[in-house]
Amino acid sequence: MRNKAGFTLMELVIAIVILGILAVTAAPKFLNVSSDTYRAKLHELKGSMTEMSRVIYGKAAMQGIENDITGERVIEGVELWGGYPKAIYMGIGKTILDFNQQWTFNQDKSETGSKKPGNRVFVATFLKKLNIKDKDDAEKIKATNCYLRYKENNTGGEPIITIIDSGC
Repeated sequence: MRNKAGFTLMELVIAIVILGILAVTAAPKFLNVSSDTYRAKLHELKGSMTEMSRVIYGKAAMQGIENDITGERVIEGVELWGGYPKAIYMGIGKTILDFNQQWTFNQDKSETGSKKPGNRVFVATFLKKLNIKDKDDAEKIKATNCYLRYKENNTGGEPIITIIDSGC
């Protein structure tokens, strides 16, 4: 009797078909890794902004200026509104290390009343999400549907930070 060595052509075809089916069903899970990464980085930025705004507020409270709404107070180069960083680069943007090297951002002036102190809105997304010519355009940032929104609280409380991630 001869010893059978190897696989038949039919066995190889069946194995390739099974591997193909597995690849097609598993691929979408692995292809969404980049969107999960973008979402995670947005949540990381939100956490950083939340903590830094609280730190700045604590410093403002120690100096007795936590309720100041003149918009003229500055702590360590960070402009304040009600004790928290303003919704501008010289406010919250200054609290994040290397912010302008990884993110694109701008003040969103399209919302009603957003130019008034206490109503300002700051938006930020990834540099990779926009063309270099559009990087400072708040409308283009919002059009990515993958951005963070930092809004001053006009009642004097903690800023409202939200994440829009449907486009990540």
